Amino acid sequence: MERVDFGWDDYWAEVFRVKYRLSIPGIQQYDEMVVDFCVDALSLRKGKKLLDIACGAGDQSILFAKRGIAVCGFDLSAKLIEVAKAKSGEANLEIDFSTGDMREINFKSQFDAAVLLSHSFGFFNHDENKRVLDGSFNALVKGGKILLDLMNPYNLPRFQKTWTKLEDGFLLSEPHVLDAPAGVLRGRPASFIDVANSRIVDMNEDALAGNDIRMYTALEIKEMLRQVGFSKIELYGQNKLPKMPYAANSERMVVVATK
Repeated sequence: MERVDFGWDDYWAEVFRVKYRLSIPGIQQYDEMVVDFCVDALSLRKGKKLLDIACGAGDQSILFAKRGIAVCGFDLSAKLIEVAKAKSGEANLEIDFSTGDMREINFKSQFDAAVLLSHSFGFFNHDENKRVLDGSFNALVKGGKILLDLMNPYNLPRFQKTWTKLEDGFLLSEPHVLDAPAGVLRGRPASFIDVANSRIVDMNEDALAGNDIRMYTALEIKEMLRQVGFSKIELYGQNKLPKMPYAANSERMVVVATK
């Protein structure tokens, strides 16, 4: 078999965020629970404006929009935004999807709430991660809220090498490794056995670049949010209802902060 390597936007974004995601049992029900939680925690009502940061292929954005919320979603991947637009069109929903870098959020006092779901925070160095929060703060109206849905650094899942059968081949995912001194969850290299095209596809440097995630503790996240200007900061231990207090053994670390 021929062996090739491709980048995130031209190949791997669709493999992970569309094809692999669809193979996860119960993922639609999971999305519904996450959106229900966000609607409750952010006091979202019909007509409220929501910024979905790193919206991926738009799965949660579409569920928010079905509840009558005005959604603006963006993602770094042009391919995922293309998929998101197609999905929202099929659902007859008007959602403002566009490509964008979360480090360069330039909205000013436009949204009632913002979300960063599926541990989509921590991809950069500390200063850049703080810039994401700063841009989010500026995008919100006074009294607006941001919700960060993060992995709990004290209770990380057991990562394992996995083989997953997808529609046109097999995905081999290597496990994340925690670099404890750096506080970073390192990489997730992967290969795809592309049966349809008789080739093995690896991740190039571009695709691997966004695989490291900075694991912030609750204390660190709260301090960053306060430095940016957020006031009331609440912590929850799961991203579904009912709301549960955050603890060391919690399933998730969900942070809600008010401007």
